[in-house]
Amino acid sequence: MDAQFNECMKLARKLVDHSFLESLKRPQSRAIVVATAMIWLQIIISWTIALLGPWWVLWLPFLINCAVTQGMLLWVHEASHFHLYPDRRKNDIWCDVFFAAPVGMSVAAYRLRHMSHHAHLGTEQDADGYPYREPIKGFRALAWVMMKALSGGIGVWLAADKYGGSARKAASGSSLSPSWFAPTATIMFNGLLFVLCIVTGRWYLYILLWGYPIAAVAIALNIVRTIAEHQPEDYPLYKDAREQTMIPLARTTVPNWFEKWLMYQANFNYHIEHHLFPAIPQHNLAKLHKHLFERGFYEHFPGCLQRSGFAKFIQLSRNRRNDDFSDSVQDALAL
Repeated sequence: MDAQFNECMKLARKLVDHSFLESLKRPQSRAIVVATAMIWLQIIISWTIALLGPWWVLWLPFLINCAVTQGMLLWVHEASHFHLYPDRRKNDIWCDVFFAAPVGMSVAAYRLRHMSHHAHLGTEQDADGYPYREPIKGFRALAWVMMKALSGGIGVWLAADKYGGSARKAASGSSLSPSWFAPTATIMFNGLLFVLCIVTGRWYLYILLWGYPIAAVAIALNIVRTIAEHQPEDYPLYKDAREQTMIPLARTTVPNWFEKWLMYQANFNYHIEHHLFPAIPQHNLAKLHKHLFERGFYEHFPGCLQRSGFAKFIQLSRNRRNDDFSDSVQDALAL
């Protein structure tokens, strides 16, 4: 871990009240039930509008489903840290039923790779680090990354690499729910949803309003958010210039309500707090953020706090020398 990030950790541990920190580790089962109900209420509202409403309102269920699928991904992340319930088996089963399986995932497969993100942030050993390693300096680089994401190409690769048969088999040894459970739940939920689309004469909405948000939009939002959270300002401008070591860092975002709903559900915006103290569940990260803020942590590390993930992403994509990608390549290779 880089010296700068180590300094963040040392200062945070020095500033925090340890008895207060311990109190934040207590799980709140009610918060999980409420969050789960809110996710599924949005799904019910979205598909009621999509299947029974007029054509001109289809943009609304599309937007809701983009936020919901992204939110489900973030709740799978939360469950990978065993923050849903103290009973770890219940934690995994709850996650697979309500968050992971509907979008074709399993929490065990996600957890298998995610722990390396905390242990090896900023290095090639981070198996979850593909989003923040994407070069976006210059318009063409940015457009290429977004095209790969929104075309579904990255989503298909992730489905096979991270959640495919071999990944599930590798995760089965550490899975706390039966290995057949998540795939069965995936088939049941998606099969029922597809049947409802067929019955209402709108079979294609399953692809447009569920498949595409999962395979493409959620991936694009994940890339935007993760780059805003982790990519250094001076990240190499071209893939072949990645030999220099990336400085590991994390940023917390305090977004407006829309960005919070679309991209930062489950309090994922308190990201440096999560990296500094991963044992704290999401429902207490806001309290931890306030505690660190009041004790002067962000006065020492102002660059770790930002107002918008979208704004930071655009800022990082700007090539200060020249907005032409070919010039960016030459500049990068000259480093």
